Amino acid sequence: IFKAMALGAASIGIGRPYIWGLGAFGQEGVETVLTLLREEFEMVMRQMGTTSIAAITKSYLAPTTG
Repeated sequence: IFKAMALGAASIGIGRPYIWGLGAFGQEGVETVLTLLREEFEMVMRQMGTTSIAAITKSYLAPTTG
C-alpha cells in the first residue's frame, strides 16, 4: 500500500483479503482484515518517517538497478 501511494495511487484495491475475511468469519473477519491492513500501513509509515499520507512521495522508494 505504501509503495502504491508513493507511486501516486489515489486508492488501492484490497479485494482478496476482504473476501478471505468475509468467507472465514463474516463481517467480523472483514473488520479484522481492515484493522490489520491499517495497522500495518501505519507501522510502515512510522518506519519510513512519514507523518501523513500527503508526505508519502517517490523519494521514499529505492532506485531500480539493472
